[in-house]
Amino acid sequence: MKNDQSKPKSSKKFKLTFNRVLILITLAIFVIIACINSAFLYPDYIVGVMLKNIVEIGLIGLSMTLIIITGGIDLSVGSILVLSAMMGGLAAKSYGSAAGLVVCLLMGALCGMFNGFVIAKLNISPFITTLATSYLFLGIARGVSLGNSVYTFDATTFLGTTDIFGLPLQIILYILFAVIFYLILSKTTLGRRLYGIGLNENATKYSGINTNKVKMGIYTLNGVVCAIASLIWLGRFTSIKYDAGTSLALTVVTVIVLGGTSILGGYGDMKGTIIATLIMAILNSGLTVLNIPIATQAIVHGIVLAISLIAYALFNEKLKSSKIIQIDVQDSSTQ
Repeated sequence: MKNDQSKPKSSKKFKLTFNRVLILITLAIFVIIACINSAFLYPDYIVGVMLKNIVEIGLIGLSMTLIIITGGIDLSVGSILVLSAMMGGLAAKSYGSAAGLVVCLLMGALCGMFNGFVIAKLNISPFITTLATSYLFLGIARGVSLGNSVYTFDATTFLGTTDIFGLPLQIILYILFAVIFYLILSKTTLGRRLYGIGLNENATKYSGINTNKVKMGIYTLNGVVCAIASLIWLGRFTSIKYDAGTSLALTVVTVIVLGGTSILGGYGDMKGTIIATLIMAILNSGLTVLNIPIATQAIVHGIVLAISLIAYALFNEKLKSSKIIQIDVQDSSTQ
């Protein structure tokens, strides 16, 4: 009897993944806006306006992705940003730039740690906890500043205005953080634990992992990232008022959901968040270049988000059905 020879493997077919759909959406939006207004193509505008304006949201989106992967959320990020900037600015005014930098980072860490403690140790819902602390931190920021603006200092000016080889320092920092957070989520034990908590926290806990410690850690890290973002914010705008971060949390969550991370936890990746940040940058700057009214901009954002969610749902269904087919084939082959 002749032995069946295996056929040579054909080249891998191109698979249309959700992240690739996001990239296509990004390119389509960019091309459409560029065709309408060629000013959108200038490198100085792309780097100096479009990308710079999204750095703070992008940075917080990276750390918030870790939280949402676990099934949590942090609605206090805007208030943490403002409170950290204000405490740092006031400290710098009295004790110098170095003190302002340290106080800003410590304030962010303390706010994040407080959120993590209440959520992990007291077992209170992340939504309720961070909604409450957003008002708490906002009230503290208003109280310490007496309702006045707090102004930039040397360290923030350096972060907000320095260019290295023609590239703004804050964009370089974002790229560095994006690589680090991508590696944390996709290549480390911590990343696997975050997915485990999001999928089934009890099972993860019974496997010997201290889930409370992990959650406290990522909320603290998120607070520190908010503080870093506040330093960049203060450097770019030269001042900040207590209500500056009111809508920031909603924007950050929109970016993360746009990137395909499930708000229920357990699913998503950092690549989606990074691509979605770029989409948001193009939309924000492009609609401004086209002189689109603010109300219409909100509608466009909603349409893009809806398209992304529909695409994500379709890909999820396709993935589930393909897995079911594979299981059925394997079962039939064994009979």
